[in-house]
Amino acid sequence: MGYTREKFAEKLDVSVSYLAELERGRTGISVKMLVKVCNVLGLSADYVLFGTERPEDSMRLDSIHRIDPKYLSLLDKMIAELLAISDLE
Repeated sequence: MGYTREKFAEKLDVSVSYLAELERGRTGISVKMLVKVCNVLGLSADYVLFGTERPEDSMRLDSIHRIDPKYLSLLDKMIAELLAISDLE
C-alpha cells in the first residue's frame, strides 16, 4: 500500500487534519468512516475492532502483513478509540 498521510486522507475523502484528529484520539470515528478505512486497507471490521477474524470472513489474514508499518500506529489508535466509544475496552 505505502500511502502517504495525504494519499490515505484522499482515499478516505477526508482532510489531512481530520485524519490527524483521529490519530490523536481527539475525534471519534463513525461507522461510515470505519467502513471506508476497512475498504481502503483491505481489512475486515472484525479485525479492526476486535483484532480477530471470523472463519467465515473472506479476507485472508496474510493480507494484514502487507500493511505499511507506518500505518500500524494509526490503526492502533483508531482501534483504541473505537473500543473506548463502544465500552469494550
